[in-house]
Amino acid sequence: MKKSFSTKGFTLAEVLVAMSLFSIVCTIAATVLVDVVQLQKKSSIQNEIYEDARILMQQLTNEIQSGTIDYEEYYSVNVVQKKKLVTGGPFLGINYGVYGSRFFDPGRRLDLQPAKNPEDLGIECSYPRPGNPDYNVNKSCDIYFGDSTDLNTGQNPYKNNPDNYSATEANALCDNKINPNSCAAITSGKVSDLYLIDSSGTHKTIIGQKNITSGTCGKLATSADCAVAMIKMTGQDLDQNGIIDVFSCDADYGNCIPSKNAIDIAPAFQYPFIINQSSAKDYLYNNNIRIPQRDDLKVAYNSNTSQFIPITPSRANVKALSFTINPLDDPYKAYAETGMQTQPTVTISMTIDLASAYKSDYPGAFPAVTLQTTVTAGVIGKIDSYPPVNDILREDGKRSWIYNVFN
Repeated sequence: MKKSFSTKGFTLAEVLVAMSLFSIVCTIAATVLVDVVQLQKKSSIQNEIYEDARILMQQLTNEIQSGTIDYEEYYSVNVVQKKKLVTGGPFLGINYGVYGSRFFDPGRRLDLQPAKNPEDLGIECSYPRPGNPDYNVNKSCDIYFGDSTDLNTGQNPYKNNPDNYSATEANALCDNKINPNSCAAITSGKVSDLYLIDSSGTHKTIIGQKNITSGTCGKLATSADCAVAMIKMTGQDLDQNGIIDVFSCDADYGNCIPSKNAIDIAPAFQYPFIINQSSAKDYLYNNNIRIPQRDDLKVAYNSNTSQFIPITPSRANVKALSFTINPLDDPYKAYAETGMQTQPTVTISMTIDLASAYKSDYPGAFPAVTLQTTVTAGVIGKIDSYPPVNDILREDGKRSWIYNVFN
């Protein structure tokens, strides 16, 4: 009897099914592998962005702890230069001492009329005022009316002012007398830029959110890449009266209007020793006075022209940056205001994601990183900014230079 042997193979349908299953498994495995790689890559860059944000936050913290809030600069930008904006402004580093002057009672006038601030700031010459038959415009003043000496009352505006407006109507960010109803819009100390000054009162640090690409920076900006940018400035006492007059950009920030052919910054000043020069523009240039424009923050960064220097890594986009200062008045000047008697603090809020130039390497949604911290200013004590009384002498009936700042 013969045995018969038969070989049974795979049908075409079985082969196709097996290949399909194998392809599906391979596709799923490849997809999982790609997802894992992308997730790992995304996680890695997100950790790096978080680290960038943490380092930036530490840099800002160090700056605050090395100085204190520059209330003079806030008043110059938010009050003085909103009242009287000079072409090309607002400028930074000018009007030093004007904020401090708001706390001073001008004393008595020689004619016994009610004295006002800023109209009557400065010590008054004892000779009769214009209109009096004994007035002599050519006679120099060597006798002063002692009762006209300015007195710091520790309140902004000064106590018992004839305008009868209270400290709630004025602070470093607003002044209802200078800009009517401006304080109604100030519900907190939240600001877009951070102005700091050191304990000596001679060095400023200005920090803000600057455009890196064209577009608009702001709260969760999407139309431009933005960075944290900085300028450092050093004060100069040009008239040698012991008080800083103007702050000028440090050498590392060489694009702060350095040329005689650039914007004429002379109209931004009201100091008599500057405006009385035969050429105030040449005087400022010859003394190497270079001041920045706040609007440089809105212009895309250019190493050849930009005044603010970014301190953010190129891969990071600072989508949002804000600072909240507290209190709203310098507590060492506003010592009579109970609500201001606290050490200055700054709350920093910052949101960072990946710069647009890097996003093509990391497809998919990329969650932004947001950090917030509150830092106490390191400087304890008053920084003098108001000029000596003989520097704002009201001689021959003339107004003080501080009055001219507002008018």
